[in-house]
Amino acid sequence: MRSKILPFVLVPALTSASLAQIATFCPQQPNSTGATTTLTGSLGSGVGSGLHLEVTGGVPGEFGYVLVGNEVTPALSISNGLLCMGASATARVYRFDVPGMNWYSVGQFDNAGVMQNLGGTSTTGSGYDVPSTIPNSVPISITAGDTWHFQFWHRDSAAAPGASNFSNGLSVTFGPTGGPIPGMVVIPAGTFFMGSAALGGAPYFGSTDTEPVHPVTISTSFWMGEHEVTQADYLALMGSNPSYFSGLNRPVERVTWSNARAYCMALTVQQANLGNVPAGFEYRLPTEAEWEYACRAGTTTEFNVGAGLYCGDAKFWYSYHSNTNCSSTETDPVGSYAPNAWGLYDMHGNVMEWCLDSHASYAPGAASDPFVTGGTSRVLRGGGWYYNTDYCRSAYRSHNGPGSMSNVYGFRIVLAPIRVP
Repeated sequence: MRSKILPFVLVPALTSASLAQIATFCPQQPNSTGATTTLTGSLGSGVGSGLHLEVTGGVPGEFGYVLVGNEVTPALSISNGLLCMGASATARVYRFDVPGMNWYSVGQFDNAGVMQNLGGTSTTGSGYDVPSTIPNSVPISITAGDTWHFQFWHRDSAAAPGASNFSNGLSVTFGPTGGPIPGMVVIPAGTFFMGSAALGGAPYFGSTDTEPVHPVTISTSFWMGEHEVTQADYLALMGSNPSYFSGLNRPVERVTWSNARAYCMALTVQQANLGNVPAGFEYRLPTEAEWEYACRAGTTTEFNVGAGLYCGDAKFWYSYHSNTNCSSTETDPVGSYAPNAWGLYDMHGNVMEWCLDSHASYAPGAASDPFVTGGTSRVLRGGGWYYNTDYCRSAYRSHNGPGSMSNVYGFRIVLAPIRVP
């Protein structure tokens, strides 16, 4: 056995727009039309809290309200629906009222049973944009980290005067406001096993630098560029293109760690001025742990495509798995090969990617958000067009001084919690 196959743990998927989580609770009951009223949510509307609600399966012509609670409680049968947010010593239930609208409601169901907004309560033609403050006698602000629970109520006069319907419930944990530039994908928080115990010699040429294999927790979701920073990206922000291989859609190379850091800082300033950087976040290079976690995307093999890497999988020089020269003499445009399971391109090959950390040996034992500072050299990951497959392994580590440059050195960005190298 060349490497340890170890389990992988992942938290539930998160939305890319605001790093928030939505979960469903409370069973639905049929209304007088035979349909069940269904509440769904999406994040990243850019309005208020960033949560947009849609309701379908309602009784045509009826008005409705959004209910919000701080706790989920046992289901209470009311008319032909279930209320799963009751009042208690600690639980509170509030109703969104929209002054000036019919019956103070947020919307009215059309003939197809789709709730249409009233008076601009949504930026779309239907649904409801949840504001950043819950309207109440004492207004309640929605802030990052809060969890609130939502249901939709509407009358069902077709069944009986005053009869009530309730939708399913949604529990929403809100993330920070703001969001990434285009071309970023969300990387969910989770735990993985970092490193490799591959044997020395072909095909992996394992070394002690990737040992010991140890559990690492990435405690906060973050965004990562789906591909390496391109020459077009770099030129637009920094006004220059240092690359040896010309091509605006190729990765920028011949950049030092310091150059890459300067790019990230400039991007942070630019996007912060536009209000797009969540509080406590910045654009930066990934930590070494973040990079390997994202590269693996849940895999435990030496490559995120399996136990071997072949010429059609990535841009590199020679495959020890097919004993084939891949005739690689320069970089390729980003995205020329299939992405990994999390939508990231070129995590193996093309250019080596600078990481934020200083290089150091791994400490034994579990770690949470490891980040090494104070060293004289910086970590590089992923291999490149010039290297063989062993350099492209998910766990392979290289390093060089922060002022070093090469036409095989590039970088990728993350929008993640602030780290000071």
